[in-house]
Amino acid sequence: MEYKKYQHIEKLGTHEVEGILKGEVHLTYKIDGSNSCVYLRDNALFYGSRNRELSLDNDNQGFMAACSGNAGFTEAMFKLLSLHPNWIVYGEWLVPVNIKRYKKDAWKKFYIFDIFDCGSMTYLRFDSYIDDLRALGLDYIPEIAVLNDPTEEEVRSYLDRTGEYLLDNGQGEGIVIKNYEYRNPYGRQTWAKILTEDFATHKRSRRIANHNDREESPIEYGIISALLTPEHIQKEKAKLEEKYGFWESRFIFELLNRTFLEFYADNWQIILRKYHWPALNFKKLKSFSDEKVKEVLGL
Repeated sequence: MEYKKYQHIEKLGTHEVEGILKGEVHLTYKIDGSNSCVYLRDNALFYGSRNRELSLDNDNQGFMAACSGNAGFTEAMFKLLSLHPNWIVYGEWLVPVNIKRYKKDAWKKFYIFDIFDCGSMTYLRFDSYIDDLRALGLDYIPEIAVLNDPTEEEVRSYLDRTGEYLLDNGQGEGIVIKNYEYRNPYGRQTWAKILTEDFATHKRSRRIANHNDREESPIEYGIISALLTPEHIQKEKAKLEEKYGFWESRFIFELLNRTFLEFYADNWQIILRKYHWPALNFKKLKSFSDEKVKEVLGL
């Protein structure tokens, strides 16, 4: 089995998930960790992060090292994937990211939230694999509810229940909305999400921290403010739309990297002359570039 990147989960209300609430809708918890996966190849377990296949020398948040070093986990996962070699098992490796209020015994575990069957090229229904996960003692993210033709208001009412799972207090990150019969306007099987106000508040706090970074890195912030124009950003977005034939939020990561690289390639001589050969913190420069792209495009 080859590595396959997990799909982007779209915000409810966007065009990419238009009509997802029609039919049988499954709600599950969205937890705040690191997106990871496990699959079988050549009779051995392989591990992946959100964007790449992992190795012990090139791990992500210690996921592969911890799981491959856990005999109980590897035995259970090997049994599961030996029975279903076409499956890719996706889950959240729970390490601190934004929410730090998870219970002490919840950390550093792999919580399965989806299984993709590379034979049928579909994500499997929760009720088709949950018995196998339970029998093998594998951790998983449970469903909150199964609803028929719910309204958005009805779905949002379940956000209050996100604090019931794994947390010491407060609400969780949000809810994932799955409709196994649904295909989006582009013919793809995809899910929607709604984030809680607790999580949104934390994100706002991070934006305030970014504001403090501006004061600590005035040259980097000044360069991006003065030279990275909305026209440049829109131009890079248009290139991606032409490349793929449409725009989806799953292209954001590519857009951020592409915008920064093209910006610097076009402007490095101007930066050297205008700012008198500054000693730049490129990590900050990229961060401010990402922030401006999201601000201009409302992402």
